[in-house]
Amino acid sequence: MKSGIRCLQECQCGTCSYINMEKPEECVCCIELERVREKNEGQAGDCITQHPAFQTVCLDPDILDVAYSHYKQHYGPMDKSQNERRRYTAYRQFVRWIWDFLGKYIRVPLPACVVTQVRKRCPSPEFTGFLDVESAP
Repeated sequence: MKSGIRCLQECQCGTCSYINMEKPEECVCCIELERVREKNEGQAGDCITQHPAFQTVCLDPDILDVAYSHYKQHYGPMDKSQNERRRYTAYRQFVRWIWDFLGKYIRVPLPACVVTQVRKRCPSPEFTGFLDVESAP
């Protein structure tokens, strides 16, 4: 795994781990994103990863496998390991949960706390990191 970059801003939610982020645009705290703050409003913790639905929607292996099945039906199978598929699906699930639908060519860096939790649940020797529209396959 690559060593992380040095992020200029501080985490505001208390759970972001910027150490594994590869690019400056990945240094995003969930508190910085208005839609994420709105979703987390009234919940017990400051971080979106402490929201009760986060564990179910974004980290539950059965939910991720069902969501991947839906993805596969529309786009075809991914030639990736189970953890890579689940990680990709978890990120898609997070985007759906927070923004509903962004559009085919619209991408947003996800909060570092979310990326860290997903990477812990679905580990692999290396990670791709955020790809903007020009860099995406």
